[in-house]
Amino acid sequence: MLDYIYFYFELFAFFVCLYTYKKLDRNFKVFLPFLAFIVIYEFANLKYWTLWHHTNAWCSNLETIIEIVIYTRFISALDTRRSYKKRVNIVLFIIVLFSFIDMIFIQGFFMLNTIAIVLQYSMLTVLVCLYYFKLINNVDESLDIIRHPPFWATAGILFYTLAFLFYYIAFSYMAYKQNYKFFILAQVIPNIACLILYSLLSVAFIYQYKKAKSIAAVIKT
Repeated sequence: MLDYIYFYFELFAFFVCLYTYKKLDRNFKVFLPFLAFIVIYEFANLKYWTLWHHTNAWCSNLETIIEIVIYTRFISALDTRRSYKKRVNIVLFIIVLFSFIDMIFIQGFFMLNTIAIVLQYSMLTVLVCLYYFKLINNVDESLDIIRHPPFWATAGILFYTLAFLFYYIAFSYMAYKQNYKFFILAQVIPNIACLILYSLLSVAFIYQYKKAKSIAAVIKT
C-alpha cells in the first residue's frame, strides 16, 4: 500500500481542486482537468494497462511532455510581461520538439527518454527560480507570501522538479553502471516528490478558495 502512497495524494489534490474550483483564479483552473488526467494515468499504470512491449516508458515520456506544458504555462502566466511569456513559449516549443526528437530518433519510443526529461525539469526549475526572484524584488508590503496561492503552487513544483532531476540523473548513471541499488531510490523518491507537490498544490487551492471568499464577503458589505 505504501508503494502507491503517491496515488492517494494525487487523488486528494484532485478532490480539493474540484471542491474549490469555482473560487479558483483562471490560472489555477487548468489544474482540474490536468489532475483528472494524472489520476486516470496513474490508475492505469497501477493496473498495468499502459504496458506495451513489456514497458510503460512510452507512456511516461508522453506524460512528462503534457506535464511540462501545463506547469510552464501556469508559471509563465504569473508574470504580466508579454515579452517574457513569448520567450518562455519559444523555449517550451524547442524543448517539446526536442522531446519528440529524443523519443523518435535518439533514445527511442519504448525507452525512458531521460535526456529530454532532465531538460524539461531543468527548465521548470529555472522558471520557478525566476518567479521567486521577481516576487522577492517586487513584493508589495501588503502581500502575505505565506497566504499567497502561487507561492505554494510553485514551491510544490520546485520540490517536485528538483527531486525528479536527481531521480532521472541517478537513473541514467546507475543504469549505465549497472548498479541495481537504484531500485531503492525508485521506490522512495517518487513518493516523496508527489507527496510534497500535491500537498502544496492542495494548500494553494485552499488559500485561493479562502481569498476568493474573503473578497466576496468584503464586496457584499
